[in-house]
Amino acid sequence: MYTTAPNFHQGFDPDRQVIGLDMSKWLFLCTEIDDKNQKFARKNIAANKLQSRIRQIDTDKTGRKLIPTDELERFDRIDILMTNPPFYESEGSMVESSRLKSRPANSSCTGSPVEMITPGGEVAFVTKLIDESGDPKSRSRIQWSSAMLGKLSSVGSVVDHLRSRSCTNHAVAEFVQGQKTRRWCVAWSWSGLRPSNSVARGGFGSGGGVGGVEKKYLPPPTEVQVDLPSHDPVDVETRMNTEISRLRQDGGVMWKYNPARKVGMLMSKEGDVWSRKARRKRLHDRMDENQDQEMKDVCTTTPADGASDVEDDSNDDDEDEDETPEPALVVRICLSTTSSSSSSPEHHSPTKKITSTNLHIRHLQGSDSVLFESFCGWVKRKVQAS
Repeated sequence: MYTTAPNFHQGFDPDRQVIGLDMSKWLFLCTEIDDKNQKFARKNIAANKLQSRIRQIDTDKTGRKLIPTDELERFDRIDILMTNPPFYESEGSMVESSRLKSRPANSSCTGSPVEMITPGGEVAFVTKLIDESGDPKSRSRIQWSSAMLGKLSSVGSVVDHLRSRSCTNHAVAEFVQGQKTRRWCVAWSWSGLRPSNSVARGGFGSGGGVGGVEKKYLPPPTEVQVDLPSHDPVDVETRMNTEISRLRQDGGVMWKYNPARKVGMLMSKEGDVWSRKARRKRLHDRMDENQDQEMKDVCTTTPADGASDVEDDSNDDDEDEDETPEPALVVRICLSTTSSSSSSPEHHSPTKKITSTNLHIRHLQGSDSVLFESFCGWVKRKVQAS
């Protein structure tokens, strides 16, 4: 909760050194594992008069359970669960890590053993946290979970575990403190709400590998830029709306476009409705529906006894169904133009203005990144068609 760094954030109030509270209007729930840390946490909250914004809740002091699910039941939603796990698995590994550093640290480590050491080290801690966050109660209540890591090698281990648990939405970032200290963060969500590239792949660019993190551990891009240097913007806008409107007419997507802002929002509940395979399937399904309707029209037999009971049972089942599932894909498409000038010195022709059209496609929601890539490819082909 506290930071002793004098320049932690520009505009940070040194008289109230509590991370997060001077940068945003966040409300915090905090946990501590032992009585001593709990006592000092309560003093810090009271000393800064932050009782209205920070609430301390109990957790399992044995460490067997990391997320206090029972304590969280009174809250409908937690935006993010943030952890700074113990880095080391033993005092010996902590001493060895310090010995292997090429240069001494700028400041000494003041963490107590309970804060710095945990069985299995940080990887074991975070993998346990991932497993607990995947519990149905936590999955629906906590939107994002995150953990700061002290070793670069831990990033790959954590991401591998997320993928083994079929988590398709994660983010990786690097924190650089001064010239010597580096830390990494892995965040994950069991929902389909997608962060921007700058957040999900923070500091690593589109190619990956920056900061030592291998590209294979970065999440898929959530933004695609389609550059159309020789296309008229009005033509691109018209063609894009025409093609997507055809999908909407077929009942495959919802599409709303704002011509003044040149921004459109698309939602596909079922997923791929644009590929040839999807269109053939939709046509086949319609033929089956027509055949079924013809059979119903021909059949005039009175329903057998008990049929109404079956119908009533099905209605009851509908009432017991889970909440409406997330849409398979939600994207935002922004159209923009850039202008440049060119001239031909050989013929002394006047400067010619060249307008380039750009489409920016942003993945907002959906668990399938391949589906997003497929849609981006379809849009690109349609707007580039002559």
